[in-house]
Amino acid sequence: MPSRNEKSLVCFIQALVGTTVVIECRDDIAIRGQLEFCDDDMHCTLVNAIRVTPEGQKTTLERIFIRARMIRYVHFAPSIDPSALIEEKRREGFEGARHYAREAAFGPKNEAKAE
Repeated sequence: MPSRNEKSLVCFIQALVGTTVVIECRDDIAIRGQLEFCDDDMHCTLVNAIRVTPEGQKTTLERIFIRARMIRYVHFAPSIDPSALIEEKRREGFEGARHYAREAAFGPKNEAKAE
């Protein structure tokens, strides 16, 4: 069964880690910065961010945590191909699950001890 984030677009946001994004919040504040982390609930952490209020006031922030419920939109560079990133993230999850299943079924390889 696919993981919860694989059935949503959270896997795409997680694939954007390391790129510059603009997160538009529900209170009309926009925050531009490098996406450092995005968890399975879509809580995001940006570094080297600039926070812009609707009045145009800018604040520079070293790091900011944005709760998922505050996110309205996530904007990314037009050069990024969403379908390729989603497919790459799904493949990583599939390879990880396959490796885990193999280890769980057969266990780690143990060398025979010389007596």
